[in-house]
Amino acid sequence: MEDKNYTMDLVTLQTFDNYFFANITCTKLQDAGIECFLRDENTVIVDPLLSNAIGGIKLEVAEDDLELAIALMKAAEVAYLNDIACPYCKETGLTAEEKINKPESFWGKLKNQIAYGQTSTYSKKYRCQHCKSLMAELPLSF
Repeated sequence: MEDKNYTMDLVTLQTFDNYFFANITCTKLQDAGIECFLRDENTVIVDPLLSNAIGGIKLEVAEDDLELAIALMKAAEVAYLNDIACPYCKETGLTAEEKINKPESFWGKLKNQIAYGQTSTYSKKYRCQHCKSLMAELPLSF
């Protein structure tokens, strides 16, 4: 029987600065049958101050499984957000609003590079489905 070496093209699906959330997400994907790995997990556990320097813990999946992994993560986030109560009206049900600022002009890219250290920016906020309040961070769920 011939031994064949198969290589898998991995892509970074998400980065984490917390090994707890990284492991929960990785385990959820593995339970769904998606092979995934955490790169630089041990480095961040041993010295958390290195997290920013190395880009955090990287959750990597096979390129072929990327779309399925993204869909599973989005479905899990929607289910999680539906169970969180709004701190203002106390009703459950939040939605995530993501914004990517990717300017096309040289000046827009330069402004982002100077202000944020990168040419494009990403932000995520949460809105209550009932009272429409907008929150920069998730409220505590307990």
